[in-house]
Amino acid sequence: MSAISDTAIDAGKDTGSPSDAGVGATANFRFLPSELAVKCRALIETFHEMLGYGCLPDMLWHSDARDIFECDRELAQLFRNASKSRCAKRTNDSLLLIATIVISLEALARDFAGWGKRFPDAKREAERLFGGFPLQRRAWLMDMYLYPSLSIHREFAGALAPSLAVGPAIVRS
Repeated sequence: MSAISDTAIDAGKDTGSPSDAGVGATANFRFLPSELAVKCRALIETFHEMLGYGCLPDMLWHSDARDIFECDRELAQLFRNASKSRCAKRTNDSLLLIATIVISLEALARDFAGWGKRFPDAKREAERLFGGFPLQRRAWLMDMYLYPSLSIHREFAGALAPSLAVGPAIVRS
């Protein structure tokens, strides 16, 4: 059994029924395949378990994901409530749900890993949601998780910086 399958099974246990990676909570996105939603949620949770949930609101806002949740009344209200909430768990759960929906939509619309071919009706629905937005010139939320940039992880770049206390080392042979 592959690591991806194990992760999807574990994520399915954590979220309850297979169709509920949280996506079932919003009626407008019931067309999303539950298997895809569970895998997307596992990816997001793994990323934020390593780096913390503090960057999740910024990732949602700075990607073009806000185009999606601003067009959907339920997601917009969920985002507003999450940004006003004083409870970190409730905020993280709401933002996690939004990120799961957006990454699932992006995977379908871009036919990432064959999800669009596997679920052609869901792909058409995802493309319809992206209809007014150019697909080629987007800041994809999925790319922020799969290919994180150095700007998000500046603390790691500090480890490579030369120390100022020691002068330049000269290597002689």
